[in-house]
Amino acid sequence: MANVSVYNIEGKEVGTIDLSDAVFGVEVNEHLVHMAVVSQLANKRQGTQKAKTRSEVSGGGRKPWRQKGTGHARQGSTRSPQWTGGGVVFAPTPRDYSMKLNKKEKRAALKSALSSRVAENKFIVIDEMNFGEIKTKNFQNMLNSLNVNKALVVLEDGNVNAELSARNIADVKTDKNKYNQRIDILKYNTVIRYKSSCCKYRGGVRIMANIQYYDVILKPVITEKSMDLMADKKYTFLVHTEATKAQIKEAVEKMFEGTKVARVNTMNLEGKNRRRGMVVGKTAKTKKAIVQLTEDSKEIEIFEGL
Repeated sequence: MANVSVYNIEGKEVGTIDLSDAVFGVEVNEHLVHMAVVSQLANKRQGTQKAKTRSEVSGGGRKPWRQKGTGHARQGSTRSPQWTGGGVVFAPTPRDYSMKLNKKEKRAALKSALSSRVAENKFIVIDEMNFGEIKTKNFQNMLNSLNVNKALVVLEDGNVNAELSARNIADVKTDKNKYNQRIDILKYNTVIRYKSSCCKYRGGVRIMANIQYYDVILKPVITEKSMDLMADKKYTFLVHTEATKAQIKEAVEKMFEGTKVARVNTMNLEGKNRRRGMVVGKTAKTKKAIVQLTEDSKEIEIFEGL
């Protein structure tokens, strides 16, 4: 696991924290990060620019003068592009500039961006960021003590004092407990966030500092179909809704000694509709994982005798 130092607002190291390699220790895919940045920049474009062509401007229904004998160049309409008030030759029209990026590609790009910050020692964890008053000087002093000039500061919801204290500092952007823009992680030299909020992640994956395997696997799934899959060394589990395949593989190999995971398939299940009187709702979402063991792997003992 990636080990990062924890600092206080005075810039003194007060401890360390382990970050999950599944998020902060992946191999950086520069091409995928580039695609994510281009997609975000393209999606910001309004695409509303418009100019009129010669068929859309008013006037010019007849020839301005006869074809020959006037000494002028031949003209067919005052709406031609060379005329003042005429149409534009290749006029821009409203269009959609948005680029689609798959959900897995977005997650992988975000992991690559975060991993690059950690690898370059530009991911700083703060134990607390409590300011008693709204004062820009206090926030700037914290940045100076951390030796940071350009930073993306990820704040928790409700930390108004820190958010307002940083808004007048150049090259500093605050974000509320999320990474909405992957471009911001690359644009700003350093990422600063809370120690307590390092387990929260926006984008489909849960980042848990010091993740424990027993938080990933909830219980085995015992059905007729899952029992038939056991003949092929496939075991079905109910897992945490935000657990990744890498985390599930790690949890199985740690929980069941001697097991070797070859492949993990996951399924996200929507909640079922439920009605109680006049109130209509849904049950909680669940996630199932089918774990394929290798041929030389030891079988999982909890399924024996079923």
